[in-house]
Formats: sequence, C-alpha cells, structure tokens
Amino acid sequence: MASNNNEFCWHGVISTDTDKAKAFYTDVLGWTAVETPMGDNVATMFAAADGVPRAHLMAPPMEGVPSHWDNYLKVDDVDARTAAAAANGGNVVVPGTDIPVGRFSVVTSPSGAAICFFHEADEATANNAGGGEGSIHWVELHSKDLDADLAWLESTLGLTHSEMPMPEGKYYILASGDSQIGGAMTSMNEQAPSMWLTWVSVSDVDAVADRAKAGGGQLLADMWEVPGIARMAILMDNTGGVFGAITPTPRG
Repeated sequence: MASNNNEFCWHGVISTDTDKAKAFYTDVLGWTAVETPMGDNVATMFAAADGVPRAHLMAPPMEGVPSHWDNYLKVDDVDARTAAAAANGGNVVVPGTDIPVGRFSVVTSPSGAAICFFHEADEATANNAGGGEGSIHWVELHSKDLDADLAWLESTLGLTHSEMPMPEGKYYILASGDSQIGGAMTSMNEQAPSMWLTWVSVSDVDAVADRAKAGGGQLLADMWEVPGIARMAILMDNTGGVFGAITPTPRG
C-alpha cells in the first residue's frame, strides 16, 4: 500500500459470487489468486504478473450490495478526514474501523460516489506497488454532480483540479500538491450511479475484452483510443463489477 497521503493505495473487488469472480479475473487479467492470513481470517489477494498484490477479493458486507470495486485513498488521519467528508456535504457509510493492516472508513461524495479512506497500521511495511502488466494504472471519478464533488474533494482532502481538454468533454486531473492522483469527469451513463472507476494496465486491451466476453462479462461501451495516450475499454465482470482496461501508448 502506498505511503504518500492523498494517493490511491489499494483496491478491492467486491463480488456477489467470489468463486466466479476469482475465475474471471485470473483468466481475463492474468492475475494470480493468493490466500493470505488476515488476523483470524484468510483473505484472497489478486497478484499481478510481478507477484505484487494489487487488490483483494471479498463478498459484500451485507445483503443487497451489488458487485463493485472499492478504491482506498491513503489519508493522514482516517477519523478526521471522515468527519470532514460529512461536514462538507458527503455521507459516512462505514465509520473509522480497525482491521489487521490499518484503519479505514467508507464515505460518499455529495453525488454519492463511494471512496475508502485508509491509513496503515505500520507505515514501514507499506507496499509501493509499481506499474506493469496487471497493475492499477489510474482511478477516475464519474460524477452526476461534478462541480459539487470537485469542491468536496478540495475542502475534504485539499485536492486541486485542472482541466484537460478531451473530445468527449471536460476532463479534470486531480492533484495532491505536485502529484497527479486521478481524474474526474461528468458521468455519461444515465443509468449508472456516481462511481470511481478503476483502470487496470494491460498489454493488449482488445484481447482482454475478448476474454472478458468469453468469460461471461460484458463490454459496456465501444472501445476507444486517445492518440498518444492509450486504448481503453470499460468492462463488467461476470458478477456485475465494473472496471476499465487500458493499454497505454508506448513512450518514445
């Protein structure tokens, strides 16, 4: 997990059928499922090609919660940031809670996009995962009320934003100090709620999309390419969790 505040440091695949999801992600993304002791329990971790864990897999914490991805943002003080999230117009879904590896909470932005705040129990053991095949490339907010959410991110976390012109409309780069930590845009799917979309780096996004469809998943929109940046696909796994697959354009 990353050691810098206001950076995405961990991710979770929450699935209503963990056996199906395990088979899907190991086949589609080439991840390896590793059983890891977690206190008195055993957690399933997905490791990328380099052997570094990138995400966990677990069932929803309660009935009625659909499959989705969780994204964990490292913060300096989970409880203080959780209180600020509520005071600035968000909602608290899970208050500050201790787990074997640290403390976390779950909050939502004014538009309802859920995000997890996290701080390690031992910063010396933080895992600064690098890039490469199967790594988490980017996380971006798809918002039903982008102005309110951008203001909330600034007041709650001190994140700034700058506009990046895109053919599909306004896109904003979120930054903490001089570090770019994610993106934000207005949601273009009328049926989907506000959400944070996790992008996984792959060497061949077309092949990944084909494997996803063969494995019971779906391609949710036509694949597209941004010249000089990447080729991308938004996918749904075979239990309903949505994520992005991206093949970055090679640099020089």
